[in-house]
Amino acid sequence: MIRKAIQKSFIFTVILLFILSILNPVFVIKVGHRAKMIQGLYQHRNNDFDVVLLGSSHMNSSINPNMLWKQYGITSFNYGTGGQPIDVTYFLLKEILKNHKPHIVVVDLYYLGLTDEFGNEAYIRYVLDNMRFSKNKVEAIVNTTPKSRWIGYLFPILKYHYRWKGLKEEDFKYDSASSYYTKGFGAGTQLYGKNRLANVSTNERAEIPQKTKKYLYKFIELSKKDKFKLVFTVAPHDYQSTANRENWVKEPAKMFNTAADIAKENGISFVNYCSKEKFEEIGFDFKTDMFNEGHMNIWGSNKVTADFGKYLNYKFKLADHRGDTRYVQWENDYKQYFASQANVINLKRGFTHGTK
Repeated sequence: MIRKAIQKSFIFTVILLFILSILNPVFVIKVGHRAKMIQGLYQHRNNDFDVVLLGSSHMNSSINPNMLWKQYGITSFNYGTGGQPIDVTYFLLKEILKNHKPHIVVVDLYYLGLTDEFGNEAYIRYVLDNMRFSKNKVEAIVNTTPKSRWIGYLFPILKYHYRWKGLKEEDFKYDSASSYYTKGFGAGTQLYGKNRLANVSTNERAEIPQKTKKYLYKFIELSKKDKFKLVFTVAPHDYQSTANRENWVKEPAKMFNTAADIAKENGISFVNYCSKEKFEEIGFDFKTDMFNEGHMNIWGSNKVTADFGKYLNYKFKLADHRGDTRYVQWENDYKQYFASQANVINLKRGFTHGTK
């Protein structure tokens, strides 16, 4: 009797989990980042990405895969999502590595400054709600979210059950493919119009928060294990933007100097686009190249992307795939991207086709 009861319980549990696995994607809120997660993690498998780009919204508006392609023939995908904590970034990378074997992994370190134990739930869900159920997802939930909310992350339907009356056709037939040509990138077209306030010229060092420092080393360990080249970056932003946040380090410029030391000690590349030297080198103007105090606009991104592509070519000697018939779709995607941007961008402000 006991054995039969256990068998029935097991069968019931399996059926219940199967039903929930079908319903979860229906109830999950269809935010803009959902498409890029599905595309970059599970749909694109034709050619491995040369480069994967990871981080928060700072990365989302930073390196433009379409421009890397057009100017250098580099294939890449931007996995940046708003408010993505660095511990979540780590497990996202592990998920990426299941289907892709990139030569280079780029991680923006803005969220190295978070001092809270856990990130904002809404931001975490941009990533975890859109990951398929797996051992890695369970580990991500356990390590990046409070225990009291684990069940809601494991089964999003329990979080979003209230949506049942308002479900629409797109919830059942979600279109994640139509925006693939952007390769996950998105930057605004407004001009910030203000200079940055923070002083970035310092040689002093400051401590990195304990948890984020742990994950900084985890990235380094994973790069050695999976044999990819790791690059840390800091996208242009005003350090003053976090000055009044209680859950953020008070001296980010000094903290990034410490991160640069750790990178150097471990043979990891570190490119700080917040530095005065970089601003001067690429002709970056905070007033006209930023969308707001924390994010670049499309013209700022063009400058950073062009410089970063040049750096990748010099440092890692990546192959140029332009002209290779196996990569025709990349050229077609670029043309679609350019056409979509031509309606809103004044080409004289620096958005050009580029040359081979």
